[in-house]
Amino acid sequence: MLGDWQRLARELPPQTPVIFRYDGKKPMETEEYCDGLRVYPSKMWDGYDGWKPCVLVELGECF
Repeated sequence: MLGDWQRLARELPPQTPVIFRYDGKKPMETEEYCDGLRVYPSKMWDGYDGWKPCVLVELGECF
């Protein structure tokens, strides 16, 4: 995952939004940590500009 993150950091502009996605079995609480499962380029909808590039980080279960 770290190699993917470094590659994306080189390829995408510094202002590219990063979105974290958590599909865990229980709600995430404050001060909990999660494993990072995947990081990859994606797109997000912006009401003014349409589809914009972003980075999507999928999180695993909290610990």
